[in-house]
Amino acid sequence: MRIMDYEEFRTHLKKASRKRNEPLIKIVAFQEKYMKIDEIQYYDVEQNYMSVQACNTLWMNLKDKSFRNLVSHDLKFFQTMDNLGRHSLENLIKELYDMAVPILLDYDPSDFYSLQQLSEILVLDEMKLIEQLEMGRFKGAFINEEGNWVKPKPDKAELFLL
Repeated sequence: MRIMDYEEFRTHLKKASRKRNEPLIKIVAFQEKYMKIDEIQYYDVEQNYMSVQACNTLWMNLKDKSFRNLVSHDLKFFQTMDNLGRHSLENLIKELYDMAVPILLDYDPSDFYSLQQLSEILVLDEMKLIEQLEMGRFKGAFINEEGNWVKPKPDKAELFLL
């Protein structure tokens, strides 16, 4: 078992976006501390990989400045954004990699709960559970390469949490 590195993440994000045409939040799970951000501080360029122009472009093109809104767009939205060049898009993907819940590769599925299993255990509607998962409320839960939510079982969770 290993964690998906940046290049694999970048390829996965682009491929999944092209194939499934879904928002980023449906492709990658993000850490709770980022999902709680109501207003992203794009202008604090010392804290990220993005240029001032790229930060300004995002600020001007996103009406709602929350992180959740940012990741509720598909990759094509950013690819077609005026004044956000290819290099800036790559830097945005680097930022997303740092904010994402690590995606595990070559893991044993028996060490994880599927969305359906978790829904049954918690007696919770799958759509409500997905909303909570998207907000990062379950430590270690991530979206695998097939696009399915998985969460480490309690007795295995300490092995997967960083």
